[in-house]
Amino acid sequence: MDNNLELASTVQNQYKDGLAYKKQQGYLDNWAEYERMRAGDQWPRATNRTKDLPRPVFNVIDQIQGHKVSSVMNENIKMIYTATESEEGEPEFDAADTFTRFADATWERIKQDDLNEEALDSASNVGTCIWHYYWDAHKSGGNKLKYQGEMCGEIIDPVNFFPGNPQQRLVQKQPYIIITHRDEVSNVREVAKGNGVSEELIALTNPDSDTQDQAYDKAKDEITGSKKITVLTKYYKKDGIIFFTKVAGNVVIQPETSTLKKLYPLEVMQWKRRKMSIFGIGDTEGLIPNQKSINFLIAMQILSVQNTAWPRMLTKKEFIRQTPTNTPGEILVDSGPPGTWNAQYMQPGTMSPQAQTLVDNIMTYTKEVSGANESAMGEQIGSDLNASAIMMLQKAAGIPIESVKRRFYQSMENIGRIWEEFWKVYYNTNRAVTLKDDNEESYTETFNGAEHKDTEMALKIDIGPSSSYSETLMMSSLDKLFDMQQISLEQYLKYSPRNVIPFKDRLLKEVQEQTEQQQMMEQEQTQMQEQQGLEMEQQQTDELQRQQDEQMKQELQAKEEEEANKPHAFDQVLATWPKHEQDQFRKLSPQEQQAIMEQVMAEQTPQ
Repeated sequence: MDNNLELASTVQNQYKDGLAYKKQQGYLDNWAEYERMRAGDQWPRATNRTKDLPRPVFNVIDQIQGHKVSSVMNENIKMIYTATESEEGEPEFDAADTFTRFADATWERIKQDDLNEEALDSASNVGTCIWHYYWDAHKSGGNKLKYQGEMCGEIIDPVNFFPGNPQQRLVQKQPYIIITHRDEVSNVREVAKGNGVSEELIALTNPDSDTQDQAYDKAKDEITGSKKITVLTKYYKKDGIIFFTKVAGNVVIQPETSTLKKLYPLEVMQWKRRKMSIFGIGDTEGLIPNQKSINFLIAMQILSVQNTAWPRMLTKKEFIRQTPTNTPGEILVDSGPPGTWNAQYMQPGTMSPQAQTLVDNIMTYTKEVSGANESAMGEQIGSDLNASAIMMLQKAAGIPIESVKRRFYQSMENIGRIWEEFWKVYYNTNRAVTLKDDNEESYTETFNGAEHKDTEMALKIDIGPSSSYSETLMMSSLDKLFDMQQISLEQYLKYSPRNVIPFKDRLLKEVQEQTEQQQMMEQEQTQMQEQQGLEMEQQQTDELQRQQDEQMKQELQAKEEEEANKPHAFDQVLATWPKHEQDQFRKLSPQEQQAIMEQVMAEQTPQ
């Protein structure tokens, strides 16, 4: 118990030291004022003397900061992991590719774009933003591969952020970091009970009303009867490993616990850097005097118009007995001597014609020096300019915030390293995750980050266009390629931005189906033509063979006829015989003729 109270006292003292430092620097009061100015609360409270004065608000601060935040978030961000000293096909290469795709899935799951917008809104206003990632052991999922625990993210306001060394800008070099939040006592006691804290100590966690150090007006006002307590979460290093503990009041509700990681799960970004401070400079700090001048000058113009249109009335009470009410058509009875008027309007002072010019100049110069001029914000851009010209103008006007973008991209890289360590340490069981391939098609893969804890990976942040003008430029390029017939309709739809063609998936599917049907028809037609060609070739071959057979038959027949018509050698011998012998030979039977013929021919054949 003594160790518990001692640790709680140490953390509380470190928190109070950090709080005293912020008060000394004036951060709490200034940040509260910056938030009010951004929200449009730009006039002091009305008094009896000022309650009737006009109080217009032309919120240049919100306009400038909204534009700059949008400009910083104007690009699509992709975390690309690559395994060092590996080639395609090796396990390390495939692991890095899986980490890249899982980073995309994680970005969508934890709504990183929303976190970035919230963080940049804070940074542009008060100068600093803090991302915090933690392990939620209560989350579970999986149908076949059950898992327990998931990485989550949140934004910590600078008011609730207490670094051990405020002069050190790099968060990973801090000796310790304390973050605070207000929580219900019942939740705090439940956490303490789950961590084995004794009932005696749990009873010491009582509600408090310590809200004055929350800085912001809305944070100071809690619901009447609510039972909340300030919870301190401290991260610190021990032998290079990050540990954390939680303290509520004077009780340690989360004992010293190792995260098994080497990086603080926090990333800090400064909108503009402040010398020797982890807390940066926001735009509001330098815009407040200009904003007040704009509101005041416009208020005086409105007041001048009011005084001119409804001037004050000067009356003599002894002659004008009724009180004027300024009701239209009201009749006042003047009981004074004839020839005199005892009620008249006072002549208000004239308004300087330079007032409106001064307002316009202050607005213009304020936007110019803040990097949010007309070109950057898309105001008064000629309609005859094409997408490329608009992009060039906006790119030139956005140079003042390039340094902010670089710091933001560096923070995204640092966050990627924090994610990588979470995956390698806490994602140590197989879980089915949904990833997307290069064609944005979803597929399921088994992921276990701990299997690659020894794989060294390089991380690069890839920046891609996402603004409407970037999409216009992309569509212009695609249109040119399509008109020149350098790409097909399928490629045109595939690479078109989804915002331009919201139904591109269905249209692309129909085009692909039509293409497949056309290819099948062409294939069938080709096969049919080939079959017809084969049949025609076979017919030609058969016809040629028939002609050759017919020719051979005719030649054989002619030869036989020639042989048949050719005179026999015996006929020549027979012709030499006397006529009566020839007649006798012809009267013999065929067998006898054959026997004589063979005998005669045998005698004629030389021996």
